Amino acid sequence: MTVLLDPGGRIIGWSEGAARLFGRGAGEAVGTSLPELLGRPAAAEPLATALKPAASGRSWSGVLPLSDGGVSVLCDPMIREDGGTAVALTVSPPWAGGLDLLNEAGRRIGSTLDLHLTAREIVAVTVPRFADAGAIYVLERLLADDDHPAAEADGSAVVRRLAVAFAEDDPRDWSREFPVNEVIVYPPSTPYARCLTTGTMIEFGGEAVQDTMAHRTGRVLDGLLDHVSLLALPLVARGRALGFAVFSRKRDRPPFTAADTALASELAGRAATCVDNACLYRREHRTATTLKAGLLPAGITVPPGLEIAHRYLPARSGVGGDWYDVVPLPGDKVAVVIGDSVGHGVTAAAAMGQLRVAAHTLASCEFPPGEVLERLDAIAQDLDAAQFATCQCLVCDPATLRCELACAGHPPPLLALPDGTARHFTVPHGLPLGVSDPAHPAEYRQVSARIPPGAVLAFYTDGLVESRLRSVDEGIARLASALTASRADSLEETADGVLTLLADQRGHDDIALLLIRPAR
Repeated sequence: MTVLLDPGGRIIGWSEGAARLFGRGAGEAVGTSLPELLGRPAAAEPLATALKPAASGRSWSGVLPLSDGGVSVLCDPMIREDGGTAVALTVSPPWAGGLDLLNEAGRRIGSTLDLHLTAREIVAVTVPRFADAGAIYVLERLLADDDHPAAEADGSAVVRRLAVAFAEDDPRDWSREFPVNEVIVYPPSTPYARCLTTGTMIEFGGEAVQDTMAHRTGRVLDGLLDHVSLLALPLVARGRALGFAVFSRKRDRPPFTAADTALASELAGRAATCVDNACLYRREHRTATTLKAGLLPAGITVPPGLEIAHRYLPARSGVGGDWYDVVPLPGDKVAVVIGDSVGHGVTAAAAMGQLRVAAHTLASCEFPPGEVLERLDAIAQDLDAAQFATCQCLVCDPATLRCELACAGHPPPLLALPDGTARHFTVPHGLPLGVSDPAHPAEYRQVSARIPPGAVLAFYTDGLVESRLRSVDEGIARLASALTASRADSLEETADGVLTLLADQRGHDDIALLLIRPAR
């Protein structure tokens, strides 16, 4: 933790670590002297002595009375950009003996982007090793669907308990009284609300517990009153309060010391970063999921002479850019478009939405498949530079089963024949959308082919055939086998059968499957 001082001892730089250690923000610290800021006037003379060697370019190390028991510091001279001298005061935190706990916290907290799991990891690291009880609370407004939630006007803290742990042999009573996901309103006068409004740690005793838990009775209340040393620490990341952590110790254990509170502040700072990452992921995932759900077709119009079955399975984590559409055309013809925007999250979902709407419009204007892809490629050039997509476009006449097909880097469709065999459907190769040089636009060749009576034509995205366990070619071969093994009178049953046989593909990536068969 580093503080920058001018030769006179005035603070000119204040790190986040210093803010956590001393409980003061940069706005309050810069421009003041360290002893003045910390209310330690007795430290002024020792600090001046420590700074003198810097004038001759020498370092100094020792202990300064900046907290109870003192802190170890190292003073190093520095040359400022304007040619002046400054001193970098590096503080060794009083909880240096707690480095093992911090290292364990670094290993165990934030193993995933799941918000509840992150909260459980925080209390699992700290209870019972550091405290007899611990809990993590996150502001309820951050978990709401509103993108711009407002704080409570009266200063109350409306929070949701995400995790709680007690160092008890039988925690069932505690679990009943303090359920996960309970929403609580703490008035402005409580230590919990004050730690949020002030952005500083609040240390308090058992009487505050009794005031805030007056509705508890019996064994639980007696047990709570046995917790006499408590800390409420704000969880702050990127300058924003996310919630707070509470740690407590019972009367038969030494109360929290200055070294303990400094260690708790450092733990809270690290935990807040993990909670912030989980909150950001949760919001982005919800946004992308909602966006994609609104853009994928809930139903499709099937022209006379064809049967169509379609499935979409989202990945367990993240939201991909898989999309498909079936567009009715004049003369009972139909256009089928399927694609996959690279990446996951809001960016991929947004790119998918733009391309799907554009493809629907172009196909409905009766542009041939090759021209649909050429125009989509031009549109993709204007999307985010990191985005590109694969796509296939087919136009089919159910009366003749004649098809026109063009492809932009997408896996080839499969044709499952009535004799129990399967093969690739004729498809030309073309560059993915968005990767060609705008000065030399890609050209997409289209070919003609026919769907044999009784055959099933399968379109799909790479989530159904690609994995870390096998190559894409092996995955396509597995899909071909699943298509022939799942043949049924109902095309819906065939689609379900394929996904059942390829169940090990689920969850890793989005999966889209669209089957077409001439009507019987």
